[in-house]
Formats: sequence, structure tokens, C-alpha cells
Amino acid sequence: MIPVGEQLWAHHAALLAIPALVPAVVVVAVVLYIARKDRREEREEREIIERAFDDEPTDGDPRKDS
Repeated sequence: MIPVGEQLWAHHAALLAIPALVPAVVVVAVVLYIARKDRREEREEREIIERAFDDEPTDGDPRKDS
């Protein structure tokens, strides 16, 4: 029991950490989003290049091995 006339102040260390954690979480989320987007674009670019080389006709050129 709290004696009469005294106030109990709630103190949570997590509440004090929120101002530091929120920007850190946002930065991590942005970095992960950019990395994922970059890898997806790189994969698509690689597939386009592979399709271009697969579809390329040889036209009887003896310099081409395939």
C-alpha cells in the first residue's frame, strides 16, 4: 500500500529507449528495402541478358562456338 499523500510515478526504461529505437528501426527497414529492391532488379537484369544470349542467332558465324 502507498502511504497517503505520496505519489507513485511509473518508470519504464523501455519508454525512454523508444526515441532511440524508432529511428534505428526505420533506418534498418529502409536499408533492407533498398537491398531487396536492388537484388530484385539485378536478378531481372541478369534474366534479360541471359534471354538475349539464348535467343541470339549464330547466323553461321564460325567464331561463335554455340
